[in-house]
Amino acid sequence: SYPITDKQSWLENRLLDVTSTEVSALFGLNPYLSKFELYHQKKDKVVVSLPDTERMAWGRHLEDTIALEFADRNKFKVEQFDVYMRDPDSRMGSSFDYKIVSEGEPMILEIKNVDSLAYKNNWMEYDEEIIAPPDHISMQLQHQLEITGYNVGYIVALVGGNTMKVVKSKRDPEIGKEIRKKVEEFWQDIKNNVEPKPDFQTDAKYIIKNL
Repeated sequence: SYPITDKQSWLENRLLDVTSTEVSALFGLNPYLSKFELYHQKKDKVVVSLPDTERMAWGRHLEDTIALEFADRNKFKVEQFDVYMRDPDSRMGSSFDYKIVSEGEPMILEIKNVDSLAYKNNWMEYDEEIIAPPDHISMQLQHQLEITGYNVGYIVALVGGNTMKVVKSKRDPEIGKEIRKKVEEFWQDIKNNVEPKPDFQTDAKYIIKNL
């Protein structure tokens, strides 16, 4: 693992791997990134730095507050997890928000600041205890658990600025195995110049801009 010291080196490190925020694209589950686009980013070594929005800036400012409130409510001790961790053999990598360090083995703590409409449209709430985040967020956590070897992770969402929703997930070895398989096939395709088929509905803008 590497300490995250500056944004540029972190972005360059990410080029070497399929990261936890990217892996859902390999399954067609990422609403922001297609497999076709990810293929070209990694193959052409394109450093992607998203423009900062006011919403993203506020989200970062609120992360510590959300993490500390969650810790206080649950009598947990949490700390920032400022590393980039990678598995060089599989070329999987991840950065993290926080980890819980007070309950025996460490656990991942992933913080989300979620608009109330986005929560209503994209999260499934069966009752107060059973909440399912969007697939790309669930897969992000499973990828992080696979990289760290931790067995448990929490996703804590502040919804609409005033309601905390908590999802506790265990590491699923079958999902981990499937993630590793997809990532291995992805890097093999890049090595062999096997381009994924574009979905022209989602990839048209990218194709016009870059190819």
